[in-house]
Amino acid sequence: ARVVARRLAQFHQAPLLLGSATPDISTYYYATNNNNLFEMRKRFNNSPLALPQVINMQEYGKASYRGIISKPLQTEITETLERGQQVILLMNRRGYSTYTQCKACGTVIECPDCSIPMIWHTSIKKLKCHYCNREMSFPDFCPQCGSDALSTSGVGTQKIELLINELYPDARVERIDSDILTRKNAHIELLNKFQNKEIDILVGTQMIAKGLDNPNVTLVGVLSADSGFNIPDFRASERGFQLLTQVAGRAGRGEFKGKVLFQTYNPDYYAFQTAKSQNYEKFFETEIKARQEFDYPPFSQIIRLILSSQNNFRAEKSAMEIALRLNTMTDKFGFTEYLETLGPTPCVIEKLNGFYRFQILIKNKLSQKGHDFVSKFLSKIAIPKDIRLAIDVDPLDIL
Repeated sequence: ARVVARRLAQFHQAPLLLGSATPDISTYYYATNNNNLFEMRKRFNNSPLALPQVINMQEYGKASYRGIISKPLQTEITETLERGQQVILLMNRRGYSTYTQCKACGTVIECPDCSIPMIWHTSIKKLKCHYCNREMSFPDFCPQCGSDALSTSGVGTQKIELLINELYPDARVERIDSDILTRKNAHIELLNKFQNKEIDILVGTQMIAKGLDNPNVTLVGVLSADSGFNIPDFRASERGFQLLTQVAGRAGRGEFKGKVLFQTYNPDYYAFQTAKSQNYEKFFETEIKARQEFDYPPFSQIIRLILSSQNNFRAEKSAMEIALRLNTMTDKFGFTEYLETLGPTPCVIEKLNGFYRFQILIKNKLSQKGHDFVSKFLSKIAIPKDIRLAIDVDPLDIL
């Protein structure tokens, strides 16, 4: 969207205004360097920001309800409900659990078409793949060793909803995630109920982190604040910080003071500390140093090439050939220092919808010149019929 907006602004010779409480690292970098940064330091109604409290689950985990909901969070929820105010609980994972494993041999039940675990959904009583939507019944026996010692592990929004109903049976609890939004305008109806105080506790994924302006919400709890930072992506810290900061902004937007609790096993991680103090500048200072050290945006442009095929060997072979030819070309033109090629390597999600995937990451430090060079190189590549090539410039993720 930002790229389209920028192009439109250039075409119409109009100024472009980008607004965010947690701007993209590259956007903020360019704005500060070009002296084009305008900051609003106060909320529109001058209500104070709710400064989060970090709950160290290494200390509170064993005494937590089912090892998930800490005592401090339970106490705050109880007190909030007694005051007639509302609660938002963020768990950025759908489903009931995150994987199903055989306790005898350790096998994890994966989607046959995608290299990711199948997720148990209590609402439909089935295992489901969140990428290709394949569904299957819970197996009676392990497909690897034949044992019946299969159990679900991990936590999703459905489990949180169940546990909250157990802890607070008199509270009106609802869940909002993409699994329940099968009906048109279902999310609008749910949010209207929440706005009208017909819901006491709203459990949801990142869908609830932005846009909610409910003055009666005085408590926000993030149940697994670590999850967003454990993704093998250079933007993981940025995305995690943005999510925590945005959801924290849902508390205390009216006349009542808000509270925010982050449950984490890594309380000293810099992203938690800066999110706790709502200090974007401090987060930016740390993050931009890492980006510069490893030549990630804004110090380069990432061009991602994904080679995929239903034959694993063919996908890998094609990716290796393209990477070799690209390295040969950059050496020939003396661009090796400015067009760095990483890979090929299997994608984090190696298999998707029945296709095996390998990626090549190009760090372009030549701006448009480098972009044009790669574009010209790719235009001369003959792709076999059984191979798919996807080109993603400035990818949103590298999964």
